[in-house]
Amino acid sequence: MVKTMGNAVLVLSVGLAAAVHHDQYSQTPPIRLISQYFNQDGKGNYEYGYEQDNGQKVDEVGRSYPGPVPGTGSISKEGGFEFVAPNNQRYRIDYIANEGGFQPRGAHLPQPPAQLPEYDLLRQQHPELYRGYN
Repeated sequence: MVKTMGNAVLVLSVGLAAAVHHDQYSQTPPIRLISQYFNQDGKGNYEYGYEQDNGQKVDEVGRSYPGPVPGTGSISKEGGFEFVAPNNQRYRIDYIANEGGFQPRGAHLPQPPAQLPEYDLLRQQHPELYRGYN
């Protein structure tokens, strides 16, 4: 009798845990894709984007710049993404990514301070100190 009662408690516990686990994830509705596109020209240039019903949007354009030797060159990317935060605030980040690195812009992002005139003057007077930054 004790063994049967123990098995019944075990089965009931597992069933309850499964039900709680299932309810936890079934409350979230699926995210649906509203639109999407992808275009490529065969030369390395492309554009793509999508929008979902939860407010998330992504768009990007990539341009290929061939180098002097096959297999060399660079790619420049420009685009943005948008999402809705848990507090229902909408955020958008636009960016450029090229030989200058990843450069994000957004109304909510902190802005770097303006360049000091003394620094600019020093850079002009001593370019050898800033060889990698020109």
